[in-house]
Amino acid sequence: MPPDLANQFNPLACKADFTYSMTPATVKIQDTGKGKKSVADDLEAFLRKFEYRHQGSIVRYRISYRGTQGTEHLVEWDAQTARVANRPSLE
Repeated sequence: MPPDLANQFNPLACKADFTYSMTPATVKIQDTGKGKKSVADDLEAFLRKFEYRHQGSIVRYRISYRGTQGTEHLVEWDAQTARVANRPSLE
């Protein structure tokens, strides 16, 4: 399959499907499993798209991610690089 040139250089081209909830201090992301990629596999594109939609940085928010298996993890985001923390989120 040829590369997706329309989205290749678009930092907002998130291929994950998700739902989320947001408070003034937290963002909770739920992967639906219906996207071309999981949220974890497309995390940086997802977070850039999220910031674009909400017109501001979410660096100071407590971000958690729940995969299709149901395990929730904290996400570390510095507006450049994202990663799922090794420790699970404590609700």
